[in-house]
Amino acid sequence: MATRRFRHLGQEWEAVGTGTGHGVGFGYLPSVDRWGVILRSVSNPQQGDYRYRGTMSQSDPNAVDLEELKRVLEEVLTIAAIDRSRFTWRTAEGIAEETGIAVDRVRQILETTSEADVMQSDEANPQGHELFTTRDHFVKTTGDVSKRYADVERST
Repeated sequence: MATRRFRHLGQEWEAVGTGTGHGVGFGYLPSVDRWGVILRSVSNPQQGDYRYRGTMSQSDPNAVDLEELKRVLEEVLTIAAIDRSRFTWRTAEGIAEETGIAVDRVRQILETTSEADVMQSDEANPQGHELFTTRDHFVKTTGDVSKRYADVERST
């Protein structure tokens, strides 16, 4: 597996290509346009041994532009901040503070990412900040009744 190290958000990161392609195709010739990558912090022991999974445009992280790897890392860290939280809903401001990613970039990720099914609450928090979660995290933190609701929403 190809490996690449890079610095971002004040840490040293390692990107390892998984060799797994994702895409859409016709007949017997699938069109692979996204490749799996595992990212992990090698410089922050507080980060633990988390391995973040994302996708990139090439199978080898060494063939990917450094800015693309940074964007992929920001996306997976943003979604992970929601999915690891004890709270159902998170603000972009809270995620930005936790991850070190600029709040405008966090908002952009939450509003446009296709890597996770992000939901936005109809109501803001008491400070007026918008609230976000993923469908999987919503189901995990709210129980069976909500799970059935989310399953129905997902299927429509």
